Amino acid sequence: MRYIDIQAVVDSIPEEIRDTLQAVDDAMSSKSDEDKESTASNGNSRWRPTKPYLERASHRKCWYTESKNSGSLYDVDHFRPKAKILNRDGSIKHWYWFLAFNPINYRLSSQISNRLNTNPDSGHTGGKGKHFPLMEGSSCATDVGELDQECPVILDPCVEADTVLLAFQADGRPVVSAHYTDNQDAKYRVEKSKLLLNLDYPTFNEDREHLYNKIRKYIERGDRYAAEGNSALEDVKDDLRDVMKPEAEYSKAAECYVRCFRDRTWVEELILE
Repeated sequence: MRYIDIQAVVDSIPEEIRDTLQAVDDAMSSKSDEDKESTASNGNSRWRPTKPYLERASHRKCWYTESKNSGSLYDVDHFRPKAKILNRDGSIKHWYWFLAFNPINYRLSSQISNRLNTNPDSGHTGGKGKHFPLMEGSSCATDVGELDQECPVILDPCVEADTVLLAFQADGRPVVSAHYTDNQDAKYRVEKSKLLLNLDYPTFNEDREHLYNKIRKYIERGDRYAAEGNSALEDVKDDLRDVMKPEAEYSKAAECYVRCFRDRTWVEELILE
């Protein structure tokens, strides 16, 4: 998960699109609850024009998984769900109607992360859907001004402190970063996000495992060149730089994998550049 500066993304959206969203947003507060629900559930034509700018911010990668699929149309996900979610007693659990037309709440998502899917390996249903759990003791925001007081469970690519909690094993599976293994909240959030964002979905794991094996081969080649004093070592370094570039698919996983080999002086030098 690579950090996305959401304010920079919002600023990149043309003014006419933002003005259209703002006009609908401004009108929401005076609507009845029924009209708020209807307006939000039928608002796709309003927020769909923002998608090219969300794509541009991540080099057309899913913001949650860093997966890239030219055959996917992607979803404009509302990080905080636009739908009214009720408790069993009929009371409102959360309802972020005030963010339905506010682009600070938009995230570019693969359909596997955004929609409910059954993980064929675990048999569990994952995907974000309308789920938006909060950490125990967290209050639920009822307006934009209260968002900073919330403590969501789901990792947010637009919060830099969230993006550093993830690491990846050689087989592609996501885990909590070694720096946070003693942090129970971090471990909990990573475990829940693995399911709620389908970070642990087999196709993502397979892709990351393939990336690890690719990087391992680069390292083995680099070790030979380093031992020989071969100038071709610079070519290997360039290959490793390429897989870690922000535009590269699974680039944060690539950074994690390259760090696994930092006991080599030449790799440590590359990381410290």
